[in-house]
Amino acid sequence: MNRLTPHFERMLARYPAAPGLLGELITGERYFDIYQRLSDNYSPTLTVSRVQGPLVRQLVAEGVGDPARLAVDTNARRSGSITVRAGHGTPKIWLSAHADICSYLTGPWDGSGYPLTPFCMHRVTPGRRAAMALAEPTGDGPLERLIAGDMVTLEDGSVRFECDDAGLPLCTRVVHHLAASWNRDDDRVTGFLDNQAGSAAVLLATMVLSRLGADALGLVNDEEEGPVDRGNQGFSRASNRLLHRTPLDELPDYVVVSDGHDQEAALKRGATGGFGLGASFVGFSSQARGAVVPPQLLVFARDLAALAAPHGVALREGTGYVGRSDDISAMQFTPNVSIIGYPNAFSHFDQTPRAQMSDLVALTRVLVVVALLAQDADWRAAYL
Repeated sequence: MNRLTPHFERMLARYPAAPGLLGELITGERYFDIYQRLSDNYSPTLTVSRVQGPLVRQLVAEGVGDPARLAVDTNARRSGSITVRAGHGTPKIWLSAHADICSYLTGPWDGSGYPLTPFCMHRVTPGRRAAMALAEPTGDGPLERLIAGDMVTLEDGSVRFECDDAGLPLCTRVVHHLAASWNRDDDRVTGFLDNQAGSAAVLLATMVLSRLGADALGLVNDEEEGPVDRGNQGFSRASNRLLHRTPLDELPDYVVVSDGHDQEAALKRGATGGFGLGASFVGFSSQARGAVVPPQLLVFARDLAALAAPHGVALREGTGYVGRSDDISAMQFTPNVSIIGYPNAFSHFDQTPRAQMSDLVALTRVLVVVALLAQDADWRAAYL
């Protein structure tokens, strides 16, 4: 028996417009417009509020949401993270993703380039890849692109930036350089998937939730990528900062964290991975070093996958490794954390990053459905 059935049927009765709006408003074209603008607006760690904040405000103003039920804070509680709030009541759910991207810090010019210090987990095999040096913020908005070059990873694992400019200051940020794209023939999406793909899903889902009258918080975080310490306290710092500064009665009872779910191991053994099967949920991250999903919420996700499929919402249980994300900060403030993301590969640019549009659309729809269920007090009593 599917124990979610009465809750799901009550949700459909309370929000009869939801199935239609999922198909009408959450499309590949609308999703890609948001994702592409985020991805092409390079936001290395510690710049998200300044760089992506004005863009998020613009995306929300231009988007499909109800402007009377949406509020944007580009530096929520001075944490460095961005929030988009749907509704006027206390948010029943927080939808969380990060928008900072992998970056590297230059050392002194050595005659042909700059040694780089990773401000991320450097998961790249030896080779040469396109890169861009960025200026510091001089206000709010996109960072100036100083000089294109190559990020070179050597056999000993060290990394350097080779370019034609000998005058870059110490600690200039260098990022991979790749425009977002969507190939309609094979449905493949590339760009800074990690994690503008999750951020786009959270933003679009929050806009749709405002149209449906739900109370939810979309959270677009900084500081998930760096620094490189292996301990949980070493990253997800902006989200942690925000949660620490949130009054006790406003802390979330339920957080859904959306990031990429790695398919590289499957691809390397010749399998196709989970691409094209929908959004992905798992029961823990980083071999249980990160959040572990409470058993009842894991069963909830399985039951939801069965009930939502006839409504065009594809969700599957992932079996591969999923790394830590902002779940490591959320779990310090609530035990109720779900890990629902999207299949991806090569997110740190060992090869061209890869996801599939149908999965990203599915993730966005899943976030809306989960948030609608979370509005109901009986559902919260049963699962939280």
